[in-house]
Amino acid sequence: MIIKLEHPVHDAEVDEFEVVHFSNYLKWYSNALKEFLGRYSSPPGFFGEGVEIRVARVRASYSNSALRGDTVSTSITRAENLGRSLRLNFRAESRGKVLARAELNLVFVRKEPYALLPVPQAIADRLALGQAA
Repeated sequence: MIIKLEHPVHDAEVDEFEVVHFSNYLKWYSNALKEFLGRYSSPPGFFGEGVEIRVARVRASYSNSALRGDTVSTSITRAENLGRSLRLNFRAESRGKVLARAELNLVFVRKEPYALLPVPQAIADRLALGQAA
């Protein structure tokens, strides 16, 4: 486990059936991603002047529902350096059940002139040492 965050389900996150709307999982994954990036850069998400982080792909699957009153544990379970992208695996759990899983690919780009960059060295070195996987 690389990152694990706890989140109590708020009233605004559930529908009239008291089930969490699927879009909230993406927000929770985003919070875990911010925490992850904060470990490798200062300020969080800064990897050099003119370098941006972009989401290249998200794949998500849902198997159970979080409900009003639940506390959801959102975690990044794996980080993999693919050279030109970073693959992160996420999981959301509550009440001892896996609720959802996602795989997110990030790329790092230079804005001017536009160029796809390798995974930043700060991340690559820690992944190579097994400190984040």
